[in-house]
This record gives sequence, structure tokens and C-alpha cells, in this order.
Amino acid sequence: MTILVVEDDPAVLMLVDRMLTLGGHTVLAAEDADQARFMLADHGSSPDVLVVDIILPGSNGLDFAREAKSAHPAVKILFMTGLLHQSPKALRSGLGPVLHKPFTSEALLKAISRL
Repeated sequence: MTILVVEDDPAVLMLVDRMLTLGGHTVLAAEDADQARFMLADHGSSPDVLVVDIILPGSNGLDFAREAKSAHPAVKILFMTGLLHQSPKALRSGLGPVLHKPFTSEALLKAISRL
């Protein structure tokens, strides 16, 4: 499965990349929405899953998720956040569930498999 991860904290991005790679997935990693757009265009095919931080610099993860879903209707979305008060807004969008940071590899892989 190909998973696009969008996370502005480089340490968290590297950790999530590693968790997913060890779980057998192909990972495209981006630090912001602009880099993610470039990766989507460059990759040539839709990712199976988008794992996106709700809070991103320049544009928020919810807006980027809407944009990605519009361009790639089959993509499944998993939001992540360390700010619990951000969860309801993402959940109301109906785009996907929210995984709260910090999380374990097991929790991440389980959330991906539920999609």
C-alpha cells in the first residue's frame, strides 16, 4: 500500500515513515501541503492512504485532505494531531478518523487497516 504522510515536524515525519515502512508500506513523506502536492504530481498515481497532520504551516491539513480527496477520490484519509481540540473539526468533515499523538506503531497500523 502506498501512503502519503504530511507532517511538519521532521522528527515525527521520520518516525511515522519508519513505522509504516516497517509495516510493509511504501511511504511518500512531505513536510507541508506544497511538498505533498509536488509528490502527488511526481508520483503519477494516487496513494492508497493519506496520513495528514491537522495543523500544517501555510494551509491546514483539513483543507489539504479535501483537496487530495477531490483530486484522488479513492484515497483513504487518516488525520493525526497532538491537539485534542482539533479532532471534532476533522471528524465533522467526514473525511476520516483522527489518531492522537503520541501513538504507537501498533495503533498507527491498526488505524490504517481499519480504513
